[in-house]
Amino acid sequence: MNEKTSVVYQILKVLRTNVLKILIVLREEENLKWKEIQEKTNLPTATLNRSLAALRDIHFIEKEDEGYRLTWAGKLAIDGLFLLGFKMGEYPKKERMEDIAAEKILAQNIVLAVLIIILASVKIRGSLNIEELKQSIDEEKEVIYQILEEYSKEGYLEIKNGNIYSTKKFEEIGLEEIFSM
Repeated sequence: MNEKTSVVYQILKVLRTNVLKILIVLREEENLKWKEIQEKTNLPTATLNRSLAALRDIHFIEKEDEGYRLTWAGKLAIDGLFLLGFKMGEYPKKERMEDIAAEKILAQNIVLAVLIIILASVKIRGSLNIEELKQSIDEEKEVIYQILEEYSKEGYLEIKNGNIYSTKKFEEIGLEEIFSM
């Protein structure tokens, strides 16, 4: 497959600052009309039209009679960027970030990401054994809990009463350090 025709290439090409402004605005408020998006993003007409078309091409937004809105894939993408520490202006507000990272939304995003990987795998491989997958997922969940326990033992997290809390030590490290631990 040509690199420039791959889905990943197309998505990364589209995710530029102007497009991110649109995704952020639509994450904050659904079903916005073209004019409302332009007012909130201050994008020139041609840039806005080009960006909206690109987002529709990769199925991150859809247009309905009421206006534009994020698709589940668009929500997943922008929530993932926020969760990984993406910052732009004042978006999202701390309270809004807590909503985005709420357990239910986080769980939905994880399930959607896993579903995308499963569907891609079935497309590439042609089949997938559901029972083996289910068993493997259960085993991997245990790995997650073990890793969280290790972070707790090292003083990065505190696990108490069924909740995981960030410690000062954890808050002081960057994402690069978290992923390299």
